[in-house]
This record gives sequence, C-alpha cells and structure tokens, in this order.
Amino acid sequence: MSDFEDRPYQPIEAYALLSNCEGSALVARDGGIDWACLERFDADPAFSRLLDRARGGHFTIRPTERFETARHYLSRSNVLETTFTTATGFVTLHDFMVGPEGGDGRPRLVRRVTGVSGRVPMRAAYRPLAGFAEGFAPLEVEGGRVTAAGCPGLVSDVTFALEGDVAVARFTVEGGQDRSFALYCGALPRTCPDARALMEATRRAWTLWTEGAAYVGPLADELMRSALVLKGLTYEPTGAMVAAPTTSLPEEVGGIRNWDYRFCWIRDACLSFYVLKKFGMTREAEAFFGFVTELCEREESRLKPLYSISGEADLREIRVGHFEGWRGSAPVRHGNEAAEQHQADAYGQVLDLLYLYQRLGGTIPEAMRAHGARLADISAAHWHEPDAGLWEPRKPEQRYLHAAIMNWVALDRAIRLFGEREEWCRERDRIVACVNGEGLHRDGYYPQYLGGDEVDAALLIAPMVGFPVDEAAFARTVDGVIERLGHGHLVYRYKNDDGLPGHEGTFLLCAFWLVDALLWLGRGEEARTRFQALRAMQNDVGLYAEEAAEDGTFLGNFPQAFSHLGFIHSALVLDLFEHGGRAAVQGTYADRSLRETEARRAPSIVGAQ
Repeated sequence: MSDFEDRPYQPIEAYALLSNCEGSALVARDGGIDWACLERFDADPAFSRLLDRARGGHFTIRPTERFETARHYLSRSNVLETTFTTATGFVTLHDFMVGPEGGDGRPRLVRRVTGVSGRVPMRAAYRPLAGFAEGFAPLEVEGGRVTAAGCPGLVSDVTFALEGDVAVARFTVEGGQDRSFALYCGALPRTCPDARALMEATRRAWTLWTEGAAYVGPLADELMRSALVLKGLTYEPTGAMVAAPTTSLPEEVGGIRNWDYRFCWIRDACLSFYVLKKFGMTREAEAFFGFVTELCEREESRLKPLYSISGEADLREIRVGHFEGWRGSAPVRHGNEAAEQHQADAYGQVLDLLYLYQRLGGTIPEAMRAHGARLADISAAHWHEPDAGLWEPRKPEQRYLHAAIMNWVALDRAIRLFGEREEWCRERDRIVACVNGEGLHRDGYYPQYLGGDEVDAALLIAPMVGFPVDEAAFARTVDGVIERLGHGHLVYRYKNDDGLPGHEGTFLLCAFWLVDALLWLGRGEEARTRFQALRAMQNDVGLYAEEAAEDGTFLGNFPQAFSHLGFIHSALVLDLFEHGGRAAVQGTYADRSLRETEARRAPSIVGAQ
C-alpha cells in the first residue's frame, strides 16, 4: 500500500456515504475520510483530500501492513462496516454520523475499531483543514485529544503524537478489543464517548425509519439502500434535499465541468420525494412542502431553480484557485451560479408532488394551495417563453419542449387540485397543440427545442407525467435517443453544444428514464435488459454517481439523488409492468403510485409513520 501522505486519488466508486441528515462524509475503501462537511451539507469541509490530495485534509484509520477490504452497511442503516484482512488478523471499522438520537453535546462522527481475531497493528492519521484554507492550522495534541483552530476536535481512547503536521496514533488491536474516535464541532469532552451505545442508537434510528417501506419484492434491500441515500441527503432542520453531498467532482476527468451540488434543486427534490412516497416514506415530503411554502411566500415572482438548504437564494460561485481538483480537474467551485437561471419546469414538479400528496390522502394546507395556484398562473402566462432548460447550459435560452411539457403538468395538476379556470384550461390545451404540432420535427420526433434538430433525453419523461404524446412520434424519439445518445445501456443527456468546452459522461438518470419509456411503449425485454445492466453498475455498497464514463467508471458528484431516485422509480415501474403489462404503467405518477402488486402496497398519508 502507498504511504498515507503520498496516496493517489481514489476512484469515485471507492467511496461510501455517511450522513446524519445535517452533514455528510465520504469514506474510501482504505479507511480514509477524504470529504466531510460535518455541521451541514453546504458548510466548508473539514476534510477535502477528495479535491486535492496534498492540500486537502483527511482522517485515515487502517492497518500498517498490507490488507484487503470488504465492506457493507449494517442492515437498513447508514452505518458503514469495513473489514480489514491482514496476514496477522481481522479488524472491523465502523463509521457513522450521529444525529439527534445521540443527545445533547453529541459527536458528529464516530469511528470504532474492533478486533475480530489475531493481532493487527493499526495507524490513525488526523489532519483536518479549515474549509478551503491555503494552509493547515497547527495541531494541538494532548493524549487522546487533538484540536486545531477552525477545525473539528478529535477525542479518542488511544494516544496521538505529532509526526510533522499530522497527528498520528499507532496502536494494536487484538480479538475482542475496541478503540474509539469521535469528532466534535463544539466543546470537546475529556473522555471518549461510548461508541458502542452511540452506534446502536444510530443504527436503531435508521432502521426505525425504514419500517414504512411499501415494497417487499426481490429488490427490497437494493431499493432500500437508494431510499436511505435520499433520506441521507435530506437536511432535517428545513426539509430541503441536496442534489449530492459533494462539489466539483468532474463530468470529464481534467475538464472544467465541475459544479457544487450541495444545494436544493426544486426539481430534484420533488422527484426524490415522489419516489420516497411511492416507496412508502411519506413524512419527508410534508417537511419539504413547508420549505417550498416559505420560498413562495418570500419570492414575489418566479421560483429560482435552486436554493441553499436554509432557503437562501444567493449562491454566488467562487473558484478555489489553489486546489487542483480531483485528478487535476480544476476549478474547484463553492456556490453555483445556476441559481440565477430561469428553469420553467420546476412549477410542474411542485404541483405534481402536491397532486400526488392529495391522491394519497393528504390535506394540502391553505397557504400551499394558494401558492400552488399562483405557480399555475405563472405557467399559464409564461409557458411559451424561452428558459434555460433543466440541463443548465451556459448559452442563450430556448423554447425547450421539456419545459413546455412540465408547464402542461403544472396546469393539468392545478385544474385537478383547485378546479377549472378558463386561462388554465385554455393554455393547457395550447401547450398540447404546440408540442404535438409545431414542436414536432419534420422527421416525426420530438426535438430538444422548437425548431431544433437535436434529440434530448429529457423528452423521455413525457408520457410518464401523463402528457398526451403522439405515440408514433414518441417511439421515434425513443429510437433517436438510443441511436444518437446511447452507448450500450448508458445514455447521454444530449450531444449538442451547451456553451462549455469539453464534454461530459453519460447521465444515469437518463438511462433509467429510457427504461421507463420502453416499458410505456410495451418493449419489456429491452427495458429489463437495460435495467439489469444499470443495476450492476452500483458500487460495492449500492451507490451511484451522477454520471459514468463509457467504460462504466463513475463521474460527477456522488452519490447523486437523481441516480438513486431513477433506480427506485424504474424498479417500481418494472414491477407494475410485470404484474399488469403496458396498461399498468400508463397515466400520471399519482395513478401508478396507487396501483398495487404482489410486491408493493399503495402508500398512504393517513396513518403515516
């Protein structure tokens, strides 16, 4: 194994997620925590070796001799267990973040080393960095306590000593022995907490949440892992969900397509909470409605596409010039200027989630009903105007067909929720006439935008939201996506110019959307084959990144909510198709959610956990 301080960048698929629904961390297979924002997802990181292997901080625990690893999450939890196998014995490392169940003054992150058999020499190296500082703050070491200005404090039941600018503990673990390490963002206690008790409380809190699952079929464990990822990306204090817990993991190695995803995209969150509801987890969407209600009350006109997890709209984009980026993929970014774009599809996503909530038995608060009607008014007045599109290209706005379809969703769901209004009905019908009329390409498929020639994988969702597509045109669109955007079972979002240099990887959500579209067309065998290939792409602990290179290696921020919601949705649509054929997958998201199979009951707001 390479030395601690001369370690190459790890593959994105080498990481596992830790979360307490406030902050997050990524742990590599070799026991290195290379990324951690402990107090909240979008806080400055305490460990950032993920984005600069020399300048970024880390917290690594591993054997001193050669080892092999195997790892998994404890059943139905986000507690990670890594087993190190060496020539002299076996050791397990449990990593977890502690939520409110840990009580007042809790540590944010705990690492517990347990000897299984034999006698294994271990080494722990602690070198935090205060955010993206240009240098490491001096460490103060006092036995098992390590502190540094602006960094979390470490307390352990083993003794640390300074080796250069790194705090290092060398210890040996025999069978049955435990060693514990805990990170605090506040006052540091004199002694290490009871790691075993904290781990059990944390595990129990996660497993209690999973008891509401509505699906009991053959993919239950894999789908639960994706549901736990979505739950783990939800910021409990406000109900917002981040798109991913990382920033600046590239869409192209060495390229500049590196974005900060630690914010709440309204679209992403709506889709995520939809699949959680369909899976049986209902309470998270209620909290998100509160978040959106506050945004609507504050915004005088249109919603922005993304906000901070506390609802702030100012997400100005800053480049961290002294960080080299993962595998040299600069720039590293803090903030995301896409917050200033206008993306018209968000209104349809919000109203579709409201409609699902009501269909499942929920009561929409009056304030949210009023805001929902206002969003429909915006769609009715502005659907025909250009927008930036959901893929956030850095170029002039266009009249995207996906945006028009999602504005149709906004009006259709508003009519179902609040009753017919002349302008809503008129504009809803005008959208259908536009998309199926002038929107159609001369060759009979749905293009990316009016008057364009390019295909766009975003159009694959059209029939799944209940839009009255021309079936022959949609079939040609699907075939065009496969021919022009496909690479085996993988799918690119688009391939035309987006105003940025370089290129990106295939987009996993689009590959799942293609599975759904094929099922809607009745092409079940194609859909099954693609789904199984995508299922096989999970890393060893069941996680997906945003994108994949053509050889299957992960690209983009990780783990990505979009990818995990796509996996859950396609699995449940496939389950419907297997039990009821093509007819079972027609209609809206809400229609499909209420259809039951042998493996899945319909979720309900009434009596929710």
